[in-house]
Amino acid sequence: MSKTNQQGLFGNRTLLIQVLPIFIYLIWGWAGVRTVRAHPAHAEPVNYPFVVGFERFYNSPLDGEEYLAQGGILLLNELNCVACHAPPEDLKSRLTGRPGTNLAGTGSRLSAVDLEMMIRNPRFVKRDTIMPSLFAGPDRDLAEVEALKHFLVSLKSETEWKGPEGDAEAGRKLYHRIGCVACHAPEKDYRPEDLPESIELELTGLPSIPMNLADKYDEAALAEFLLDPLTHRPSGRMPEFKLTDREAADLAAYLKSGPQPELPPELVQALDAQREFVIDPEKVVEGKRVFVKKQCHVCHESTGQGLDARPVAYKPLSELKLAGEGEERTGCLSERPVGGPVPAFFLDEVQKKAIEGAIRRIQGGEIKPHSTEETIDWELTTMNCYSCHEREGKGGPETAREPYFAVNDPAAYQLGRWGNIPPALDRVGRKFTEKSLPKALAGRAPELRTHLAARMPVFEKDDLLKLLENFRAVDQSKEKHADGMKNGSAERGGEFFTSLGCASCHAEKGAGAEAEAGVVRIPLTAERISALQPAYFRELLLNPEEILPGSGMANVFAGRPNVEQEITDLRAFLISEPEEKNE
Repeated sequence: MSKTNQQGLFGNRTLLIQVLPIFIYLIWGWAGVRTVRAHPAHAEPVNYPFVVGFERFYNSPLDGEEYLAQGGILLLNELNCVACHAPPEDLKSRLTGRPGTNLAGTGSRLSAVDLEMMIRNPRFVKRDTIMPSLFAGPDRDLAEVEALKHFLVSLKSETEWKGPEGDAEAGRKLYHRIGCVACHAPEKDYRPEDLPESIELELTGLPSIPMNLADKYDEAALAEFLLDPLTHRPSGRMPEFKLTDREAADLAAYLKSGPQPELPPELVQALDAQREFVIDPEKVVEGKRVFVKKQCHVCHESTGQGLDARPVAYKPLSELKLAGEGEERTGCLSERPVGGPVPAFFLDEVQKKAIEGAIRRIQGGEIKPHSTEETIDWELTTMNCYSCHEREGKGGPETAREPYFAVNDPAAYQLGRWGNIPPALDRVGRKFTEKSLPKALAGRAPELRTHLAARMPVFEKDDLLKLLENFRAVDQSKEKHADGMKNGSAERGGEFFTSLGCASCHAEKGAGAEAEAGVVRIPLTAERISALQPAYFRELLLNPEEILPGSGMANVFAGRPNVEQEITDLRAFLISEPEEKNE
């Protein structure tokens, strides 16, 4: 054996002794020797990149090849493969990729030790991360790791969180109330307040998105992230929940309330974790070079750093060579890290087969551009809207998670499952007016279902614009009956509101403001009714069970001879101002 081979990866025995503990933990740490998060709401992470849409709808070895390939298309987008390997021209509008974390200010949020571990092996820090390892191959360069660490630590935030001190118990209640459990795991032994005794809690079956972020951020940084996740995560997969400073602080305190993970003693010594870190300006400059060399800028923003280098032109998806039967996989799908700029994702076998199937079908011209309805399904899957909403029978909250969608009035449970969970998205494109639909989708409209504690979050604007256009195109009503709903009598409509018994279920002002004890009344404010398209309003009253199945809304207009005028008059009454109603 040559002298070079005797020295191996690290060059000499002394250096090997220094880095061997790091090598063992950071290269194979995910296999068993790793930090453990003991927070009661922390989901056990999987041992491969976690893509929630793939996990819920595609991740089964029993799926047929064609169906699994559709999941592979999703992985090509969500793992951001298309940032390096361009899709065919006719698929570019679908395969836009998923940008990584915005690294601006990351040196203020994470410690130098945490950043070094994330650079060396992201899976040691977060076992199910979609971030690939770029230093897991045989040519890993520890000097480059060090330089990249100095560069990232130098990215400091100009502002500092000055919010209130958080209350962990208040955060615990909030977490299990406003919809967090739609994506994340509930605390095993926690029973939400005001939950009727008749409702039994079950173990969740669908995968939960783990919350490893709380392991590394301090409370201030975590609260700041929760207030504005879209700035830190431009992919929009974590939306904004319109939290107050107090709520963000309480949630952060709750998420940090579990036992904090500690580095194994070997790593504390090997990483010199207890020494105060001092930024080396020369290493910062070198780190910028490494950042571009390793193509980090393809996925990550680092605002203000002038890293405008273009990504290397890798082969497009249509030209990638896949392993044949009996051949060993290469490149990003390799069984072992390749090194160089080739990322190591550590995909599982189902994911690899899905991606291979997708690429083969792309190369064979079998993957066609989506129809508008298929595009809607794609957007709802990538943004995980299906965790809260269903559309055309697909998605919606898992039954075991429904109890964690709380209500502001316990009487709302009288409405059945729609009393506490977000509404279905069937016909949503013709439900809201042209002005109100963008606000509703953006989470910026006034809360229409005030009995629900769950909040419609704020998502990334570009994603919502696509949904907005497609909802309108697919759902828009072709009926013309609404044209005659402009000349109604508010006075006659008020009489119908009383005589038809509408007031037994609906309040004209505020949620349950005038309700008897124990009876919830869905508010019918002028603002709420004006947000609905007249044609949808008519459809709903004529056939409530078809439009809102399971809502229990009665068809009070069935068999009435002058139904069109009566509906027109009722709408005129409901959209009139309170003063007019009382005249």
